Amino acid sequence: MNPTRLFATSLISATGVGLSAIAGRELLDGLPGVAGLVVAGMTLLLGLAFIVTGPIAYRAEVQSRHLLRIAGWNTLGVVATTAVLALVFTFQAAAGGRVSAPLLSGAIIVGVSAFAHVLIGFNDVRRIRAQTVARQRQKAAVINRFVRHDLKHAAQLLIGYGEHLSDTGTTHTAGETDIGNRIIELADSLSSTQSQIAVVDELLDSESTLRPVDLAPLIQERVAALQESHPAATVENDVGAGATVLAGSHVEVAVRELLENAFVYSGESPEITIASDRAGSTLEVTIDDSGDGFPEEELSLINDDAVETQLEHSNGLGLWLSKWVLETYDGALRLQNDADGQGSTVTMKLPLAA
Repeated sequence: MNPTRLFATSLISATGVGLSAIAGRELLDGLPGVAGLVVAGMTLLLGLAFIVTGPIAYRAEVQSRHLLRIAGWNTLGVVATTAVLALVFTFQAAAGGRVSAPLLSGAIIVGVSAFAHVLIGFNDVRRIRAQTVARQRQKAAVINRFVRHDLKHAAQLLIGYGEHLSDTGTTHTAGETDIGNRIIELADSLSSTQSQIAVVDELLDSESTLRPVDLAPLIQERVAALQESHPAATVENDVGAGATVLAGSHVEVAVRELLENAFVYSGESPEITIASDRAGSTLEVTIDDSGDGFPEEELSLINDDAVETQLEHSNGLGLWLSKWVLETYDGALRLQNDADGQGSTVTMKLPLAA
């Protein structure tokens, strides 16, 4: 049993229980005229509808957080309308007026308002799901472009190198022995890309489960590994205690990709500064490097200022993968070039663990 789903659907059904109880009491006490019976009957029908909606929604194929959002809209409708009616009835009583069957009159208005707010909630969830589908399509477009273009190109190069090495009628120079190393590098690149695509598939297929993750050791371990392959790099890492966020296992992938990007594209002697800062309930980790900055197309696409197309696209998958991982964990990624063109800053945002 899912506690979140149970809580959300219980809120919806509780609205129905309240409406039904009021309508039933008024019917038992007896109402004058046909209009009173109609109002009580409509209130009872609304109450029964809310009661039934709870169990149906629990079994529906709607994410738990979306159900909670709908229940929130329902609660907002009940609370806001009840508060307004209380003020109106108080004003009328103070002015010497009288409201016939105030409980039933208020119940029908609250019921209609709650029903309208539930519809607003469903529409809100549909909007969110539409945005999610749009992001999924963006991911699919990037993966499709990458597989069709980059991997195909790399495969063609591998075939060309292989044919050259297997040509026994060709006299090879000493320099051509490097072709084998090039093949190994390309093969490693293809293997790395396949791993990245596997992570994307996992993000698409699974609903994220957030847990406390300490970023400090992840960053320290990755920096140590990268400094071995980049001995000329100068690194200042200020991320220490208090860098525990709500994320999942793939946050390590985002950390790895962003740090490797800083080391690889910052020249022969990279100067990298890593820092963290709390911004309310969010932890911001910044990675400053001394490279030439990101291409403008890369900045626009990753920062959602442009749309991925065949003519305008980014050069790799690492930044996209980092962006998607962080967004899966309710975080965000932001790129920025220094004004003097002598470096760039990557900002990784994730919710802090309580």
